[in-house]
Amino acid sequence: MDVGGDNTKPNQDVTNEEAAVSPVEERPSVEAELADAKDRYLRLAADFENFKRRALKEQSELLKYQGEKIVVDMLEVLDNLELALNHSSASQDSLKTGLEMVHKLFVEKLGKWQIRGESSVGTQFDPQKHAAISRVPGAESGVIVGELKKPFFYKDKLIRCGEVIVATAGDEA
Repeated sequence: MDVGGDNTKPNQDVTNEEAAVSPVEERPSVEAELADAKDRYLRLAADFENFKRRALKEQSELLKYQGEKIVVDMLEVLDNLELALNHSSASQDSLKTGLEMVHKLFVEKLGKWQIRGESSVGTQFDPQKHAAISRVPGAESGVIVGELKKPFFYKDKLIRCGEVIVATAGDEA
């Protein structure tokens, strides 16, 4: 005897029957979900292929025109050189001043792009960045005493060896 409690038990047979869904009723729903998932997958795959194609095209364009900005900067230097040539009938002092200004502008533009020349005069000969084009007798053997072309670097990479004149001991020259 249960005092104050509920003696009724739920009918488990009815609950199980209601909860059970026949495979025939479930099949259209599963097929619809499968078709929807397949459609989403195909759309996603197509979107990804389009993305890859677009990214490849953009990368190709970047590589094709990567030097455009530096060329624009160099055109400014060219304009100033042409201006100096057009005024070449001016005095030598003003022509020299104009050429010095163009040289300064050119060095600044190269520096903007992390391209720099490095004077080697007075330093020890380094076959990794110098090409000895001549030797002359000197006090210190292996020291660079003259320079026809400076070595140039792009960022940290040597892009042109310097052409230098190296001092040698008396008998080596």
